[in-house]
Amino acid sequence: MDPIQRIKTSEVSEISEVLMWRSEQSTFMHNSILLAVDDKPDNLFILEQLIAGYCPDCKVITAQSAANGLALVAETPPDVAVVDVQMPDMDGIEMCRHLKTDRTTANVPVILLTAHRTTPQLKVKGLEAGADDFITKPVDNIELIAKIRVMLRIKKAEDALRQERDKSEERYRLLFNKMIHGFALHDIICDESGKPCDYRFTEVNPAFETITGLSALDVVGKRILEVLPDTEPFWIETYGEVALTGNSARFEKYSQELDKYFDVIAYRPHPGQFATVFADVTEQKHLEAQLRQAQKMEAIGTLAGGIAHDFNNILFPIFGYTEMAMQDVPEDSRARKNLAQVLRAANRAKNLVQHILTFSRKSDKEIKPLMVQPIIREVLKLLRATLPTTIRISQNIDKTCGPVMADPVQIHQIIMNLCTNAYHAMDEGGGTLNVTLNEMELGSDPLSSYSDMEPGPYLKFTVSDTGHGMTDEVMERIFDPYFTTKEQNKGTGLGLSVVHGIIKSYGGHISVYSKPGQGAAFHICLPLIEAKPAEQERLSDDPIPRGQEHILLLDDEEQIVQMEAYMLERLGYKITRMTASPEALKAFRAAPENFDLVITDMTMPSMTGLELSREVIRIRPDMPIILLSGFSDLITEESVKAAGIREYAEKPVTRGSLAKMIRRVLDNEKKKIESEK
Repeated sequence: MDPIQRIKTSEVSEISEVLMWRSEQSTFMHNSILLAVDDKPDNLFILEQLIAGYCPDCKVITAQSAANGLALVAETPPDVAVVDVQMPDMDGIEMCRHLKTDRTTANVPVILLTAHRTTPQLKVKGLEAGADDFITKPVDNIELIAKIRVMLRIKKAEDALRQERDKSEERYRLLFNKMIHGFALHDIICDESGKPCDYRFTEVNPAFETITGLSALDVVGKRILEVLPDTEPFWIETYGEVALTGNSARFEKYSQELDKYFDVIAYRPHPGQFATVFADVTEQKHLEAQLRQAQKMEAIGTLAGGIAHDFNNILFPIFGYTEMAMQDVPEDSRARKNLAQVLRAANRAKNLVQHILTFSRKSDKEIKPLMVQPIIREVLKLLRATLPTTIRISQNIDKTCGPVMADPVQIHQIIMNLCTNAYHAMDEGGGTLNVTLNEMELGSDPLSSYSDMEPGPYLKFTVSDTGHGMTDEVMERIFDPYFTTKEQNKGTGLGLSVVHGIIKSYGGHISVYSKPGQGAAFHICLPLIEAKPAEQERLSDDPIPRGQEHILLLDDEEQIVQMEAYMLERLGYKITRMTASPEALKAFRAAPENFDLVITDMTMPSMTGLELSREVIRIRPDMPIILLSGFSDLITEESVKAAGIREYAEKPVTRGSLAKMIRRVLDNEKKKIESEK
């Protein structure tokens, strides 16, 4: 029998050392559990007494066989195990092997006790089984306590590190699963020359699945060329450089397969690997494109406004002199007929300017009774100048169709958009652009394609082409925001999703029919109304009203002011004409009561027509003023009223319209004065 060495009364120095240790090791051994396994009860008793004497807070559990020891471990995992090597059935080395191969007890330190001389072969066998230390009997008590203390300290440190690792893993996994950005980890694959040729997905987070639409089951473990076969070699080379050099990169990437834009950060977590963190910026890219388009349209609008102003100023004298010349020649003469053609051409030019302004969106939205036929004709006129000779226009417009409630600017843009789309569908091989307009009656048939619309009379407008057509998949998305089949920088700026929204806001319906290779047809239905649209200005032979009042006439264009003065003098008015705002204001300030009316242009150097009007009103509050303009963004209904201006009109103004406007303003002023007497 070779029990653990008992403490002798003469070992005072050892006991004093142990008493000092008791306070030092209490932190490590407090509430610790020690498993002692020995087939000799005396050895177990002595070890229990030894531990109780050195560390009363350490609990000792014992077993007289390896099998019983393993059973105790399953119930109460220990913090350290002291196991005798020589035992029947299963020796201590085999028990140690069982403990170290079990995931739940692999971290328990094992000290092996042997009564034999510890040979190198036995140590190797024990270390291979996972033993942490060897002690040869007879055991030195101080050595045993010291080694148990060391093992417990290591165990406590490992447990703390393990807990911290588990917490860190939990935090990482929570961030990994909850982050809004996509994450993917990859192994780079190189060819025989060491050049990156592919990469394999090893891990992706849930945001990756949400953003890309690809599930983890479909990508993890697979190569990129298996998942997305059309991946360009450039991206494999880019990611390969990150994985091989460790240089991080940030870039914007467009995936044609996913039809999305990504903002990507790529970095190397380990050699031969790269990770990507990315965000879907598709909507941002579309918003940026919309902003650029809006800025472009704003620039076009500014240019169109300047063209309109100058062009209208050019047209004004043409109108004026032509009308006066017509009054000077016999009614049935060839000259009068020729002049009438000049006037009609000038009217067409005037309408063209208005359509340029409409196309550039330089007008306010105004829902009113509207005849669509003139707008269709004007759009087709504009298109004829740009369409290639390979595209023919066919139109079938019912002139008897009634009006709809709509904004003319939006209707113009819708028709232009649909016709332009049809043109682009045929720009390679040519074809026919068909435009039809007619009335239709919708019933209450629930199976009808118009079942969501109220029964009644509708205006039906159709634009069709003989182009390449569309697939069913494209037609399903044709009205989605941002969706397009056109190349970049092609388009009118008014997408089909916006067209769809406008038509729906009018209580209408839009549908499309198409087959690949058979062209496309867009059908628009708008509710008809009974109200009549406002009549457009037309040439009239009605008598021109005359007068004798004194008018201060101002325009910075010498040709315009001469024409206006001559026209109004022939109608009997006394005219004082000016071409500069400061001189006009000086003349008015000198004798404000000498003038019955002020007619001024809007856009002039030094002082605008609005500014002049305010000064005139300040001098004489009851002074009637008419403001004329070729075009100006500064003029609004509110600003005109605030300045005290009686009437406002855009050039060119016909002789009859200007004469009636003057009489209306002067006569209203007279009535006002009489009513105040």
